[in-house]
Amino acid sequence: MTMRTLGCLLLLICVMPLAAGAAQLLPAPAEKTTAEQCSACHIAYPPQMLPARSWQNLMSDLSHHFGEDASLGEQDRATITTYLTAHAADGSATGREGERFLRGLNRLVTPLRITDTPYWQRRHGEIPKQRFSDPRVKTAANCGACHNGRRGFLWGLFDED
Repeated sequence: MTMRTLGCLLLLICVMPLAAGAAQLLPAPAEKTTAEQCSACHIAYPPQMLPARSWQNLMSDLSHHFGEDASLGEQDRATITTYLTAHAADGSATGREGERFLRGLNRLVTPLRITDTPYWQRRHGEIPKQRFSDPRVKTAANCGACHNGRRGFLWGLFDED
């Protein structure tokens, strides 16, 4: 075995775990207004987890946002909508990375909850429903209750602790 071949093998051994981990990396919204406004009431979910049509629908009626009035000024609403749709599963800034979130999702369906997507259901289908009503978890939308590894959900790492 040549030194070059050995070097390539070592590189692959080192890079493969990083690449696998990167597949789970979904950073929370980086745009300031989105991060601040959304996390004022709940975690700021990674926009890649829903298609643009879902974000547009959610942002179009903030006065009835899951039973709450989350109304914003027009400038903030427009800034957040632009960011979320650009970084959505099918957004222009996401590229092919978003395809895994769209797999199995009918183009005529507009999910309003990440937990209603085929992607989420594939990844969490084996978890008993009572787990999400545990007082430490409370709801399936509380990603950080389970995905709190060393760097945590807010860093966009979805490995379990």
